[in-house]
Amino acid sequence: MRSQVRLVGLCCAALCVPLCIPLVTGRVFVWDDLAAFHLPVRHLYREALRTGDSVLWTPALFSGAYLFGEGQVGMAHPFHWLLYRLLPLGVAFNVELVSSYIVGLAGMWMLLRRRVSDEAALFGAMVFAFSGFNLLHLSQMNAVAIVAHLPWVLLAIHSLLTSSTRQGRAAAFAGVALLLASQMLLGYLQYVWLTLVAAGCFVLWLLRGGAPTSRLVPLVAAAVLGVCVGGVQLLPTLDVLRHSVRAVTTLEFRLSYSVPPINMVQFWSPYALASVGHDFGVYDSAFSTAALAWLVVRWTAMKRRDLILGLLAFAALALLLALGRYGGVYPWLAEVPGLASFRAPSRYVLLVHLAFAGIAALVFEDLADITRRRERIDVRRLWPLAVPLALNLATTVTAATLVESRWATAHELALSGAARAGVGSALLGATTLLLLMAGRGVRWAVPALVVLVAFDLGLWGYRYAWRIAPPQTIDEIAARVPLPDAARPGDYVLPIQGQEKRNIPVLRGFRLSAGYLGLNPRATLDYDDPLAQRLAGVAWRFTDAGWVRVEDTMPRARLISNVQSSDRIAEDIRHIDIAHMALTDRAVDGLSGEPGQARVVTDRPGRIVIQATAPGTQLLVLTERFHEGWRARDGEREYPALRVDGDYVGCVIDAGTHRVTFTFAPASARNGLWLTIAGLALTAVSTWRLWRQRRFR
Repeated sequence: MRSQVRLVGLCCAALCVPLCIPLVTGRVFVWDDLAAFHLPVRHLYREALRTGDSVLWTPALFSGAYLFGEGQVGMAHPFHWLLYRLLPLGVAFNVELVSSYIVGLAGMWMLLRRRVSDEAALFGAMVFAFSGFNLLHLSQMNAVAIVAHLPWVLLAIHSLLTSSTRQGRAAAFAGVALLLASQMLLGYLQYVWLTLVAAGCFVLWLLRGGAPTSRLVPLVAAAVLGVCVGGVQLLPTLDVLRHSVRAVTTLEFRLSYSVPPINMVQFWSPYALASVGHDFGVYDSAFSTAALAWLVVRWTAMKRRDLILGLLAFAALALLLALGRYGGVYPWLAEVPGLASFRAPSRYVLLVHLAFAGIAALVFEDLADITRRRERIDVRRLWPLAVPLALNLATTVTAATLVESRWATAHELALSGAARAGVGSALLGATTLLLLMAGRGVRWAVPALVVLVAFDLGLWGYRYAWRIAPPQTIDEIAARVPLPDAARPGDYVLPIQGQEKRNIPVLRGFRLSAGYLGLNPRATLDYDDPLAQRLAGVAWRFTDAGWVRVEDTMPRARLISNVQSSDRIAEDIRHIDIAHMALTDRAVDGLSGEPGQARVVTDRPGRIVIQATAPGTQLLVLTERFHEGWRARDGEREYPALRVDGDYVGCVIDAGTHRVTFTFAPASARNGLWLTIAGLALTAVSTWRLWRQRRFR
């Protein structure tokens, strides 16, 4: 048994190697959102920590954005704070990414050990940590980080509902609260929801197995406290969501990225489709598919059949939800308040693979027991193993036959040729053969299966991150977007179209009038409108002819004495001289005199200081995006922040010379911090009381 544990451990280490290569070579993964989103925003976070600026706000995207509230950097998470405060950007980025897979592996191993042997538990943990979902979602590194918490949350719930000691229950109570809080602090609420779905089903299974219902009270209390502890991130995220383009979504948006039914062929022929995409990958190794057939062969002899049935039912439910618009159930779920901002039902595939990891561990344990006993199953009983292989061969032949046919074109099917589809046939064939040999008592078949499954997982999962976009240095990434020679760091530029490049100029110190975030802020004016670019202070924009300078762009700060109120700013602004007049959403009276002078003294994230001299009462306007969290002060006097020209911040000042300081201090961040402090205090008190009391009342 120990030798098998070592072998599985070595395979896990081998699967970690491709993740660690960028770390030891001074590079980072650049595939998809990693370079387009995660690296640039973490650069902004690290720079703010390094210079002592506010991490709440950045002027580098969308002419200003509440980046902390957007959430996906996880700025409030202690682990992220330490990484990006103490380590170089590339090292911190790689450590953050790699650690999620290690944490998920360890958590699943600890969870499965409650039901299976160490070797089977580690095998199931490998199938989970390096599952098709987790590796294909490498580009969504914060999502994988939240997924890594999932087995630990289930482990804590199991202890809370089944532990016979008060110390165990108290520790589990704190574990549930703090693990949920850690997930909340990583800022991707959809994956927290998926955790809650898995936890709810797990609790039902434990109650069915005899766990006392009285334990539900502390469990619910721990979950509520976890949400409170995560309040420092939750409230700002809800604030950003309220001001984002996702504040109101359509059903069509919520159903986007539904897994097409044709993708089910991946379960037995993963390479038959020429293009799957990481959002639609459902494959989780040939072993996970063949294991279902093995259950048919060994059903009467399998241990823990109740657990297997629960896992199968859970996988079926998750797969039905992953089908989204095609499954018939998700459209109802998408109407539930609180879930209406989520899209991509395909993410429920995570829960399918979670169930598959448990089934893989149980089947592996059975195989290991058979080979140790030298049991020989009658070959005639092993016929179900041929069913997936027959489906695979039929699919491979069909795909190779129809690869360039009119039928495939008419149905928009991108099919593979025989060579590529045959890879899946070879993997499933080898897996089936090894299962047959294990069923006949051949000892070396089980170790061979371990190696084959590791190879299968790595081949499927790493092909995007390595084949499509090999790792690069940060300097190489920053040079991917050409910028005008005359431009200087700090200039506002209109990003080049194309999601994969939009945020990259911030790595070179430039500010963008648009950009790419998960929760893009709503704008009154179109970013691509030349008038909007002038208002934003854009110095350069990219056209078909290359980079051109934007003429008559607005200065960083200016004084205006001619203001009109409008409830149709997007239309009315085209009929005014934006250099000498401004539009507001409410009346501003008493302005007078020729426009005065405004000079920028300090221009840092979340803090802008303006030296202004006005001959009369005038409107001071910045090319910084408006948010209710902006505060304007001149010494002890505070000026109400105004929304100007639909998207920008300003305030009215009196005649004279003023030193106006704009500071971003939103109520959502302040209230969220207090909620976190209260949640931590209540969690500590509740844990102490549970530790001290003899039994739950």
